[in-house]
Amino acid sequence: MASPRFVVIGTAGHIDHGKTALVTALTGKNTDRLKEEQQRGISIDIDFAPLPFPDGTLIGMVDVPGHERFVRNMLAGASGIDAALLVIDVREGVKPQTLEHAAILELLGVTRGLIALSKIDLVAPDWIPLAETLIRDDLASTPFAQAPVVPVSAKTGAGLEELRAALRRLADEVEPRDSGGAFRLPVDKVFTVQGFGTVVSGTVWRGSVALGDVLTHLPGGQAVRVRGIQVHGRPVEQAQAGQRTALNLTGVERSDVHRGSVIATPGTLHDTRLLDVRLRLLPSAAVGVRHRDRVHVHLGTGEAIGRVLLLEADEVQPGAEAWAQLLLDRPLVCDTGDRFVIRRYSPVTTLGGGRVVNPAPQRLHRRRRAHIIEQLSALDTDSPQGRLLALAGQGRAITPAVGSELGLTEEETRDLLAHLTARGELLAMPSAWFAPRAVEDALQRVRSTLGELHRRHRFEQWQSRRAVIQTALTGTPFTPRDGEQLLKMGEERGWWQLSGAGIRDAEWQVRLTPEEQAIERRLLELLHATGLQGVRGEALCAQFPRRDRIARGILQGLKERGLAVEADADVWLDGQAFTAASQRLWKVFGTAGQTFTVGQARDLLEVSRKAAVLLLERLDTEGVTERSGDARRFQRPPDAGSGFATFGSRSF
Repeated sequence: MASPRFVVIGTAGHIDHGKTALVTALTGKNTDRLKEEQQRGISIDIDFAPLPFPDGTLIGMVDVPGHERFVRNMLAGASGIDAALLVIDVREGVKPQTLEHAAILELLGVTRGLIALSKIDLVAPDWIPLAETLIRDDLASTPFAQAPVVPVSAKTGAGLEELRAALRRLADEVEPRDSGGAFRLPVDKVFTVQGFGTVVSGTVWRGSVALGDVLTHLPGGQAVRVRGIQVHGRPVEQAQAGQRTALNLTGVERSDVHRGSVIATPGTLHDTRLLDVRLRLLPSAAVGVRHRDRVHVHLGTGEAIGRVLLLEADEVQPGAEAWAQLLLDRPLVCDTGDRFVIRRYSPVTTLGGGRVVNPAPQRLHRRRRAHIIEQLSALDTDSPQGRLLALAGQGRAITPAVGSELGLTEEETRDLLAHLTARGELLAMPSAWFAPRAVEDALQRVRSTLGELHRRHRFEQWQSRRAVIQTALTGTPFTPRDGEQLLKMGEERGWWQLSGAGIRDAEWQVRLTPEEQAIERRLLELLHATGLQGVRGEALCAQFPRRDRIARGILQGLKERGLAVEADADVWLDGQAFTAASQRLWKVFGTAGQTFTVGQARDLLEVSRKAAVLLLERLDTEGVTERSGDARRFQRPPDAGSGFATFGSRSF
């Protein structure tokens, strides 16, 4: 058995064309609930009535005011509808407010509907076909040009069953709302019930809500708990997308909630004063829009005054489109893809609208920047998957928290990330997910950095992994942990070799000129002559006037190969002598648990106390020996022939 369908259909049309009378005739509920509305005979604010069907389908009828003074109320009601019932008086035909309402519906993305040709009891039957022809002509440029037309009279009941059947067929044409996603209810009414507290109502745009759920009230971000739910006045334990719902909330005061507030799943929506948008002006707009013009912005059930910041030109003409930012005087709550309407600041007429491309940009964009337009164009899609890939394509690190920019829960975002990773459209790194292109660019940065370090320190075979990562990834979204992953990826490609804390380009070889080879031989002779006594590097390099920097580099290269050992800060020992002495100490004192002193080492090696101390402190630093008071014991054998200087040891 198919699940019941929940659809919201809103009325639209000129004042006094019979919208409220038709809703009352269809549902039995008079949606003119206000005393002033009943006295004046016109709708002032929006109201709602249920239209149930035997198969379980429930249409929530939204009745909106038709007077031009109350278009702002009409916009609040029309923002959450799935389709429209355009009501046109058979005697008057299409009027200015009919066309404005049709234009507003199109701007809000409502393109499905039907036309009720009302008050047919007031005309001769042969007038009806002619009226329909005239209406078709007048609506030719609107989405409702081919909408079914149902002649009807709320007074006599003629055509009501046909209208009810047409509405039921229209409900089947509507794309079902997502009941499984993040909950979202834009508030269009708020009131207090004695003994219960704050109650809000609206149409559930997405997701579902159950008793006891903890949600977020926006703007503000207060946590609220659902203590009661009604759907069209009936208590229920759960409500879902497409239903007119009232929520009794705890955790928020009546004074903090207003029309335009939103109740939503935590972390899925934004309250923002800055929006990136794709703007479109109506061809019928009285004027164009200039950069920094003030406008009324209607988004969801909310409204704000905003400035239009055009990103490409100084003015947009009627019928044209443009990229823009909207800077608002107070926060509105929105999601990517939301539709909005802008109206002229004064006199107030509808100018156009569009869709939100980025609900929370980090800053005002600089104008006339091609790369910004490219980024916005990539984000302009209805698909959360497409928007996520567009964000990744901008080089961003993608985490589950990005769901707040997509209107998704963290669980939905994780599922989407897993799906895109399995397809190879994203790559998982330790800190986040990245576009393959971003990872490839980072790898190239590492490769370039390694090459530069090799050229800068050309006497050294190995470079510091940490230095490569830090230099290459500074200013990027990649973390040091990501950097280690990048190094492993490059190693698998054969680009470089890794050893302990070092990295070496696979094709790099240290090549010395004849002059440099001579300096190297002389350094080795000097080190060999000093043995374990130690000599300062400054003194060694001073042997080569005007070549001291080259000598310093060659000395570092000897250290890397284990032929020189830096026993203390810039105090150098002969590498071969160091290795031989370490091995001799191990043979004598390497028995498990055996200890020895500086004096014993000095006597065994037949060196000065200073030389013995330099040697043993170096072994302590390497973790080869451990000191306890005046005694030491071996923790492991010394590395034969290495001088403990390689990147594979702890000494680097």
